[in-house]
Amino acid sequence: MTHAQRRTAGPHTDEPRFPPQEYEQRVAVTRGAMERHGLDVLLVTAPEDIHYLCGLDHQGHFAVTGLVVPLDGEPVLVERAMEAATAAAQTNGVRHYGYEDATDPADALLAALTQAIGDAHRAPPAAVGYQADSLSLPPAVWDRLRTAGGLTWKDFGAQVSAQRFVHTEREIALVRDAARLSDTAMAAGLAAATAGARENEIAATVYDAMLRAGGDLPAFAPLVRATDRLDQEHLTWSRRTLGPRDAVFLELSAARGRYHAPLARLRHLDPAGAVRDTRAAEASRTAMSVLRTALHPGNTAEQVFRAWHSAIESALGGPYERHHCGYLIGIGFPPGWMGGSRTLRPGNTMELRAGMTFHIQSWLLGGEFGSHAYSDTALVTDNGCEILTRTPLTD
Repeated sequence: MTHAQRRTAGPHTDEPRFPPQEYEQRVAVTRGAMERHGLDVLLVTAPEDIHYLCGLDHQGHFAVTGLVVPLDGEPVLVERAMEAATAAAQTNGVRHYGYEDATDPADALLAALTQAIGDAHRAPPAAVGYQADSLSLPPAVWDRLRTAGGLTWKDFGAQVSAQRFVHTEREIALVRDAARLSDTAMAAGLAAATAGARENEIAATVYDAMLRAGGDLPAFAPLVRATDRLDQEHLTWSRRTLGPRDAVFLELSAARGRYHAPLARLRHLDPAGAVRDTRAAEASRTAMSVLRTALHPGNTAEQVFRAWHSAIESALGGPYERHHCGYLIGIGFPPGWMGGSRTLRPGNTMELRAGMTFHIQSWLLGGEFGSHAYSDTALVTDNGCEILTRTPLTD
């Protein structure tokens, strides 16, 4: 059964919410971009962008969810019918179109799109924007959509996500809160990282501290691993017990209202290990200082990377390969806290602007000089950058 309903007031909650006017402004900016690109309607499927435009914050995106934004009239949130109560309680300024489990989600999306186009009395073929890089638009659903008659499709993903790059003061306040929670979790994790502790016990300590301090569900699990697995990126805890000569790497982010603030630290349990990696640590920290200076409005993402990379190679006296030194952050949903955003890497001409937040990294992994890795969350300001995470360096 298909149903439509307007948003009703949800129960009292202390979850971060933006005023309706802010969502209205976001939708208005989206519509302005749609009009400039000749679109009649937009289909948004990335959870981060749906959240940004209407406030939906749940774990139900494993079922196809789409926000249909016409040039005029109320946007329509297409969701699994059983999510109706959650969506109605959370969202702002949208109608709801629920589909039952026996319904093909493509049929529900097409019905909502057809209705939006019909309400505007536009003759086919209508120009529909979509997000080609969305992880939440399954190929089977996309095949149905793109072969439907009366519609022409245009990839509009970059234009939609770009609106989230520069944060408002309310958004920055949430990133600051997430940074405070990340520091709390990191302090607990580092304190638990002792000889005889198991990696999973350190992870449990991180989660306990993060959630007791008021953190929300993070979009990505904390990464906890001894340095014998340091080069195995995105691999998290095992049941391995740390020995007295081990070093442990922790990378984590707390979340507040879906906004994240990641950071990483590496701790040597044996002082001799820290001495052995002194040159790597010095190079990593020198390069991070250069990175922070380069994180300035007007510079491009590539320029920031080049500055950091040159500093690393200068400190080492030779070549060093690394694919990036950070990325834009903000709203994040599983499977990642970076929200599909842009990295500080070669070839990225994105210009930095005040109000952007980045997870900046200075990784030096392996080689004759040893290993060192740490990272922080930074806010681009009018005059440079501000480091929001405050965890001291460990070694």
